[in-house]
Amino acid sequence: LSVFNLTSISTRFPISVNHVAGENILDLVQQLYSKRVRNEQILCFVGSVQEVHENCALIKSITKGAIIAHPLVQSQSAIDQEKLIEQGTLFFSTTVAETSLTFPCLKYVIDTGVINMPVYNIELERTELKEIIAAESTTKQRLGRLGRTQPGEFYALYNYAPGEQRKYPVPQICQSELVNIDFMLRKSRLRTNMLDFQEYFPNKPEQPYITDAIKQLQLLG
Repeated sequence: LSVFNLTSISTRFPISVNHVAGENILDLVQQLYSKRVRNEQILCFVGSVQEVHENCALIKSITKGAIIAHPLVQSQSAIDQEKLIEQGTLFFSTTVAETSLTFPCLKYVIDTGVINMPVYNIELERTELKEIIAAESTTKQRLGRLGRTQPGEFYALYNYAPGEQRKYPVPQICQSELVNIDFMLRKSRLRTNMLDFQEYFPNKPEQPYITDAIKQLQLLG
């Protein structure tokens, strides 16, 4: 956060940014929960859906039910998410809560600074779930959840060195297996393939990934 310009984020109310690298997220949640007033809400960004549910269960267990957290994940309907936000105080979420949801009383955001993404390993020829550093644009989106209805506090559980964060996330097509895309192009009315069509992609995958997709299809016959 110290690397890029926070003043470019326009909010109605001021936001304080706190670097607490190494802090345990559940300890911090309990600290913030104890000092919140009225209906102030806490939103925590974690790396995966599994972590969302694990943290919701853990905070309930640790506090013997005194603190209840709600999961916000992509598989939920918009109506269910809105109901949880209207009634709840503490939330754990992945990227789904970065832009699409509105929190009426959001006071605190805790950001782990990581995202779990499926990434195709071309050497092993398989897709693996990898924990990657969130891009600057992602951090700004999370920070921008605050300051809309009241002053806010942002807690970053990291302190990345200059250049350690990408400016924008890597497009999914650039880190995915491309066999299905190549197959669909061949079966489409265009009767083309990834190799010939690559110049039309907004985000062009690296050549080895395209070559790998063609090779995999050839092996499949």
